Amino acid sequence: MLKHLHITNYALIARTEVQFDSGFTVITGETGAGKSILLEALGLVLGSRANFNSIRKGEEKCAIEASFDYDSDGVNTFLKTNGLDVWDELILRREITRSGRSRGFINDTPVSISLLKEISISLVDLHGQQENISLQTPSYQMKQLDSFAQNALEITAYEQSFMSYRALEKQLIQLKDAAIQVRKDEDYFTFQFEELTAIALNEEEFSTLCDELSELEHAEDIQRSLSAVQGAIDGEQDSALSAIRTALSELRSVKSFSAKLQELFERMNSSFIEMEDIIAECNRVQQTVEWNPLRLEQVRDRLDLYNKLMHKHSAETVLQLIDIREEYRIKLEGIASYDSELEETKQKLLLAEQDVLSKADVLSKSRKKVLKQFEAGLTESVRQLGMAKATVKVELGVSKELGSNGSDAIDMLFDANGSNNLVPLRESASGGEVSRLMLGLKSILAANDQTPTLIFDEIDTGVSGEVAKQIGSLMRKISANTQILAVTHLPGVAAKGLHHFKIQKTEENQTVVSHLERLTEEERIKEIAAMFSGHRLTDAALDSARNLLQEN
Repeated sequence: MLKHLHITNYALIARTEVQFDSGFTVITGETGAGKSILLEALGLVLGSRANFNSIRKGEEKCAIEASFDYDSDGVNTFLKTNGLDVWDELILRREITRSGRSRGFINDTPVSISLLKEISISLVDLHGQQENISLQTPSYQMKQLDSFAQNALEITAYEQSFMSYRALEKQLIQLKDAAIQVRKDEDYFTFQFEELTAIALNEEEFSTLCDELSELEHAEDIQRSLSAVQGAIDGEQDSALSAIRTALSELRSVKSFSAKLQELFERMNSSFIEMEDIIAECNRVQQTVEWNPLRLEQVRDRLDLYNKLMHKHSAETVLQLIDIREEYRIKLEGIASYDSELEETKQKLLLAEQDVLSKADVLSKSRKKVLKQFEAGLTESVRQLGMAKATVKVELGVSKELGSNGSDAIDMLFDANGSNNLVPLRESASGGEVSRLMLGLKSILAANDQTPTLIFDEIDTGVSGEVAKQIGSLMRKISANTQILAVTHLPGVAAKGLHHFKIQKTEENQTVVSHLERLTEEERIKEIAAMFSGHRLTDAALDSARNLLQEN
């Protein structure tokens, strides 16, 4: 249950601390005193969206802290799963700054706001007038029926199955769309791949062909130059080898006279051997190089194939061209696998559809099993709240397609006057009637609701008199097992509370502030009397207040 609330610099509230008790607590105050502000602040610490304009004027930051007593293995599991400390109590904190920063804390550890919101769901159920409007929507009505049927496990199983089904459905659509596009490209990919494959790309061949082309194109020049080299080195007159032979002969005759002369001889001899090797190599090259127009044409044609493909595919090297060929091969293999992947996905989708339909059927049967009991309980609760002839009927039909609620479509019908004129709730009920329906709904769900704290923000709007007393009595009855906080403007509801707080505005240092104070028994009498007669307390109003309190 909510144990403690501390608010600093939120709207009209400069600073307030409230200690809450179990049972039924009412909060009253004049219009504009800050009742809704109090619940907005509480909503903020529970993870609702931050309104940075709500920071108190002149302040840079506001903070709200709430502490809870709890007896829930689920909360402890949540804390441990998310690496959070487990304390004797649970402390939630929210801070927002005027600069637009919002921070959440669980047991003094910084957490995301989504995590703050997730844990608060198991702690507090906050009902405002907006939720009364939600009661008129099919999704909310289905959620309440499932809560009554205790379908939590069935809902979880169905939602998981439904998400898997939807994911496969989406995957199949994407595969089909991709396959259509790929089929369009298949001929193009095939042509490119076959063209690149036909040439038998080989980097070493390309390099060899380039060298051969250069030799063939310059065969005459090469032959002439090699002949000149041979003549210069080993010609009949004044050749290099002849001169070196003479030099070697002279050095051979004196090499034994010193180490330096021996070294010179060896170097000259090495040069002679190298020159002889050069002449031999020139002869070998000269024998292989010949003017061959036919071979030249063949080499040019082969290199043209390479160069055209490299230009076509913007490749700078043969290796890049080979990589491009492999890319086309992979694409074609992918195309070939589309049929099998499509068929496999279709089979998976079929199995997923069978599974989700099976789980939807389980969910539907569970709802239908409690439907009459749900209708009867809700009708009885509403009749206890001043609508003696009211009737509620819930119709379950088959939805056009599977959705988040399964295969069922729901419509809550309502007749306030016993005229056997049941029409959809969204078309028939007034604001006050919807408020009582909501409270009646909470009363029949209270036994199954695991949420330890229920908070109602003026759920009694649109009613008065005896009906207000009945609403208060019902809240008090529910509070035997669940902590209830209710903001109210009706004395009949306020008098049923076990604890009573009043929020009021005062002026401090020329600034309006709101304070929340726990009322004593005498102060309660005056507050409830004021709710009857306004600021002027009359004896009649005081007597009426005492009588209301004595009825408890």
